[in-house]
Amino acid sequence: MELKEYWRIIKKDSWTLFLIVIISVLGAVAYFGLRPVSYDVSLALNVTRSGTQKTDQYRYDDFYRLQADEKFSETVVEWLKDPRIAADIYSRAGIDTSRLNLKQLSKIFNPEKLSSQMVSISFSARDESSARKISDSVSGIVTKNVEALNEDQNEDTWFRIKAQEPVIVKSRGNIWTMLVFPLLAGIFVGLWAVMVRHYLK
Repeated sequence: MELKEYWRIIKKDSWTLFLIVIISVLGAVAYFGLRPVSYDVSLALNVTRSGTQKTDQYRYDDFYRLQADEKFSETVVEWLKDPRIAADIYSRAGIDTSRLNLKQLSKIFNPEKLSSQMVSISFSARDESSARKISDSVSGIVTKNVEALNEDQNEDTWFRIKAQEPVIVKSRGNIWTMLVFPLLAGIFVGLWAVMVRHYLK
């Protein structure tokens, strides 16, 4: 079948194509317009030491410090992917997690190691107050886990966590997600619908 024949079929049944495209776009606009307002949060955690080695001998502490910090930052990232840690953070913030399964809990936080001494955590919250409570809880739970590890150390040079002030912004819909993707999906589905109708006839 040549291209002009496809065009003739589409033109003949163009109302089906337009109807599906309009429904797709209006559905996306309604979804994003009616969904509850949410807030995007970014929280940075700095990995530091509680002290420095005091010795006359060269013990390589300064040389290996950044490497040790980097490995510990990776540990913090893995903590925040654990469902148990996520549940503890939400519980400390006063948020119920009884309706969430393990997979949902493990995806609440999106941690990322930005450098050897910095971990960034991003997540969403239903309001600004909850966002701040969760941010404080993240800092508290991570610090609690660090302190639990510190109890087994004989020196005062173990790690500690310093949290920066969280960045909280109101979530806004992306024009691509709200309009462009639904438009393209509507055109794709609409073209197939036109062809199927033509075939059935």
